[in-house]
Amino acid sequence: MTQQLRGSGMNSRIGINFFPVLLLLAITLAARAATATSYISAEPIPSAEIVGDSNLNKILSIGYANLELWSNRLLIDCHIVDSVIATLKTNGAISTVKSSNTKFLVAAGGFEAVTDPSYVFTIKDSGSNAVSQADVDVLSNTLGYVLNQGGTAHFSPDNPKAYVFSIDYAVVTFAGTLTGEEAKEFFEFLGTIDSALFSGTFAGFTQIDFQNSSTNNSMLFLKPAVSKQRLIAGLSTAAGETPGATYVTLNNNGQPTTAKAGVAFPGNDWIAFPGGDEYLAIFNNPSAGLLDALAALRQQHLRAVENLLNAIDNKNVKVEVYLRNQFQCPR
Repeated sequence: MTQQLRGSGMNSRIGINFFPVLLLLAITLAARAATATSYISAEPIPSAEIVGDSNLNKILSIGYANLELWSNRLLIDCHIVDSVIATLKTNGAISTVKSSNTKFLVAAGGFEAVTDPSYVFTIKDSGSNAVSQADVDVLSNTLGYVLNQGGTAHFSPDNPKAYVFSIDYAVVTFAGTLTGEEAKEFFEFLGTIDSALFSGTFAGFTQIDFQNSSTNNSMLFLKPAVSKQRLIAGLSTAAGETPGATYVTLNNNGQPTTAKAGVAFPGNDWIAFPGGDEYLAIFNNPSAGLLDALAALRQQHLRAVENLLNAIDNKNVKVEVYLRNQFQCPR
């Protein structure tokens, strides 16, 4: 990575300036609450329970760049996410998701040593033009269902009580822009410092536009199955040794720490519930029209996966050529 290193910090003062500082803190917290943000991460790469380990390995073997291209074609050309949102709106399943409070794009997501492109949503979840927590839940579950995922994630770094439970997190921000491949590279570098933060249980990150950044130039790491001190030590070391990277989750003395996020991990066991029942349980008495429309979108995604696998198996055409010149949206 070639970005320039930058620092960040905040000092607190106690004593004669206590009340001005307290007032400033209250104003700052109120400002953050007014612009609180939630994120959803849902991959278009299907669960092994759907396609089998062999086919999943084939898909992963084409590399991050090709998977990112495939994900973008599904997103931009086939409008798969727009179709999910439109279907939910048309059938009255969500009401607060709008273009003015929700945006999404392809960004990197890592989990237990694997980094894949993901559809990452930035959602305004407070104020007069906010998405309700109920609608975040519905959207997250529906994306998992349509995209044939074993699980999705949604979380609020601003509100530890927003969703099912709270968990520690830390953020590393990069100067300028951050590509998905650069995020993957940093995740792998972190593994050389502490493998538990890369390949260990629940180790992972989501690439986001933290604190109203104009680009998705931050990586948010939820605490894996290690102590928060170990997360802080490994992640701050990795950031300190990476040009352009800054560990931005700091305490009042400017030292690396963690914060709490409200999180949820909806999922479905496709072996036990091949119809996606655990995802669909989010709906209260869904209409047949809604279920049929979502099932059709799910089949569209499965056909896109099948077409990709056929292209991988076709020895006469390179996958990149297929994705750039021969890809067609399934009907």
